[in-house]
Amino acid sequence: MLQHDYLNHFVNELANKYTVFFDIYRDEWLDDIPLSFIAQYRRRDERYMFTKKMKIYGVENQQLVFTTTSSNKVTLDALDNFHKSIESNLHEYTIKHQEHMSTVVIGLIVTDAPINYSVAKEVERYRKLKFLKFGLHGWAELYLAIVQPNEKDIIVHPKGKPFVLSIEKLLLEEMA
Repeated sequence: MLQHDYLNHFVNELANKYTVFFDIYRDEWLDDIPLSFIAQYRRRDERYMFTKKMKIYGVENQQLVFTTTSSNKVTLDALDNFHKSIESNLHEYTIKHQEHMSTVVIGLIVTDAPINYSVAKEVERYRKLKFLKFGLHGWAELYLAIVQPNEKDIIVHPKGKPFVLSIEKLLLEEMA
């Protein structure tokens, strides 16, 4: 199997894993960046008193995964362009009302090229917390992650590790 075909196969398997709980939008664009897929998860919780007409509170949580593939070497400029595109388009994807609590956004780059040390350090350091309307409409946490399926490696900020566990499981399944 060619390396490019292997990347496409891995990304397709990854998107299929996300379909259980996420809505998947394939072949999307984020500014000028082609995305393999966008995975979107939404959850709403409400608490009531006595009947559903007496709602105490409602909370909405969301998770977004923007996935792109790269056969070329990932550079700091490409990384910077990717996270700036995510940040500038975040308002299109987040829930816009007072019951929104949190959104976790992961910019995922799947590549088969070797990763430069400075790029890896930048990805491990990148974590951004944005308060929406001064925190009245919740917050958004942004992470970057690089997955190398041929190396069976994931690079992400330590606080972003729980959000890429499903990818780690997919990599381990392919090893077996």
